[in-house]
Amino acid sequence: MANAHPHAMAPAKPGKTRTAPPQRPPKFPTGGRYLAYTLFDWTGLIYLLLGFLVLKTIWTLGDGQAAWDAQIASFSHPAYIAFHILSFISVVFVGVRFFRLFPKAQPPRIGPAKPPPAPVILGMLYTVWIGATVLFGAILAGGIF
Repeated sequence: MANAHPHAMAPAKPGKTRTAPPQRPPKFPTGGRYLAYTLFDWTGLIYLLLGFLVLKTIWTLGDGQAAWDAQIASFSHPAYIAFHILSFISVVFVGVRFFRLFPKAQPPRIGPAKPPPAPVILGMLYTVWIGATVLFGAILAGGIF
């Protein structure tokens, strides 16, 4: 990897001691722990594209029944199916990262009580997540309501 621009982080006025030029970390962007950070960043692009897809789909509601039917039929194209699989993987990846962070962010005490151990918190979070996913899936599939 090449060094970053030597004046990228230069102070407004020179200090008393000379500092080393800024450098990229040796394994950036896909080595070591950077891979998880890079993948997490790329999920933002997936969410942006999903947002545009939702807007396009909603926009077709105003174009009549034929446009709506064509839009819904286009979702059976293999590219859309692959994109939705990638989107699902992205959502699960971000959810798992968030849930792994959640127990670490808990205060040491909640009033007079201590919070439950990390595995209990994680178990509750995953149970609620899976339960909500099954519930909304059943609603969207027409099984409920």
